[in-house]
Amino acid sequence: MHIAATDPSCLPLFRELWDAAAVFQRSIGAPAWAEFPERILAGDMAEGRHFMGVRDDGACLGYFAIIWRDEAIWQQRDRDDAIYIHRMCGNASTRGRSFTVGVFDWAMSFAAQAGRAFVRMDTWAENARLIAYYERCGFVRIGTRVIGDEPRLPPHYQGISLALFENAVPDAGRRGAAR
Repeated sequence: MHIAATDPSCLPLFRELWDAAAVFQRSIGAPAWAEFPERILAGDMAEGRHFMGVRDDGACLGYFAIIWRDEAIWQQRDRDDAIYIHRMCGNASTRGRSFTVGVFDWAMSFAAQAGRAFVRMDTWAENARLIAYYERCGFVRIGTRVIGDEPRLPPHYQGISLALFENAVPDAGRRGAAR
């Protein structure tokens, strides 16, 4: 798998993958995503922060965004020392092909090149299955954040509890910033 930047021509496929993931989430009793955030993804793309995992034959394994700051969720822990993975969505037809592990490997390398000390992400605190998976992938759960009325976040974040994860970048700070 390699990681490639995305553009708006990918949005119809990404909507299909998002909708399929929401159906899967509901089928296993996990919290399910809200409506497809096309405007947010288009903004991520315009800023060069949206990527997809691509198999050698060209198949899309999934997509994700990174952001450089996430104070609305991470509060005082957001010290300009991490990259944050958001809106990661795998392709159900290629599940089990290590998309998530590939994203995590790429993110660790990307963060190291940018001189960042951590890769961070969050998920619903009630999603025990995903929490266990992230921990098996080497992320450490560092806490839970209950989101109140937070105007910097989309409406579907209001009133939820998030499990917060980070993974330390082994060689952060030994390279120059890549951004």
